[in-house]
Amino acid sequence: MPTIKEVAHEAGVSIATVSYVLNNKTDMVSAETARIVLETARRLGYRPNVTARNLQSSRTGLIGYAWHTLPGEEPHWLMDRFIYYLAQAAEAVNHHLLTFTHPYGDSIRVYDELILSGRLDGFILSETNTGDPRIPFLLDKQFPFVSFGRADADLQFPYVDTDSQAGLRIAVEYLVSLGHRRIAFCGWNTDSLTGNFRYAGYREAMAAYELPVPPHYITRGIYGDEHIPTAFAYWATLPHDQQPTAIVTVSDYVAIAAIRAAEQCGHRIGDTLSVVGFDDSPVGRYVTPTLTTLRQPLRAITTALMTMLDATLQKTPYEPPQRLFAPELIIRASSGAPQPD
Repeated sequence: MPTIKEVAHEAGVSIATVSYVLNNKTDMVSAETARIVLETARRLGYRPNVTARNLQSSRTGLIGYAWHTLPGEEPHWLMDRFIYYLAQAAEAVNHHLLTFTHPYGDSIRVYDELILSGRLDGFILSETNTGDPRIPFLLDKQFPFVSFGRADADLQFPYVDTDSQAGLRIAVEYLVSLGHRRIAFCGWNTDSLTGNFRYAGYREAMAAYELPVPPHYITRGIYGDEHIPTAFAYWATLPHDQQPTAIVTVSDYVAIAAIRAAEQCGHRIGDTLSVVGFDDSPVGRYVTPTLTTLRQPLRAITTALMTMLDATLQKTPYEPPQRLFAPELIIRASSGAPQPD
């Protein structure tokens, strides 16, 4: 294992300078010197002696969590609530969160620097997707982490997630129980793993009830674009007995966009058209009519995440290494029985 003295020698700086950089006191050195020190430490495979630094303790008590970045997507209140519950769950097992940010699409450099600094025991990941570079990176580093969300199917790692597929099945089953047979879907683009799980749940439930899914009953796109109003404008041209009587959506904000488009086409929500959202956002309780939705069990999810990570840090077994939690259907006024044709 290389020493701080060897890092200093290779980088051509003093031991004190290396210490400043690795302890994030970068105001004490130039940006170029900090870059050279970090690259040298990374190349040599240096990791600080956390045991000596923390009074003979092999753990820092800090868990890293990257605060989300939003490149023009829909409002993300759910992750704000998630981090609040996560902080509580961490404190229950004597840990604290260290939140940080990273440039959108450039996460690995920041994760690598935090590992090199020796300040963290592990990471909590969220907002994962297929091709997420953080997961293979942390697996390769053998650095402790757990994830709120899944990624590529061929990667084995500890995660907790909402069973979005089950959630959409629950939503469709509820609408069928009310008498709906023509149920459409409003979703995100196909590059969203979570959106794909929710779409799969919709298709499974429709197939289970042997209900038709014409291609025009599916609309997927970026939040805020025109795919939802376009779909409603087309549905309005269909014969009455071919128009959807209910819509299931991937999020409450997509549901609200659908409600707005439906009302512009003359629908009365909960009467001539039923709409179901996902996430139980605060806005869903205040729109008119109030929104039927699916609630993610964030307290249970964050507790499970910290239980998994704490067990990993203490090198004790835990089962299972992946967990899914079904969401809860919250019935409000935006859903009702269909009108007769």
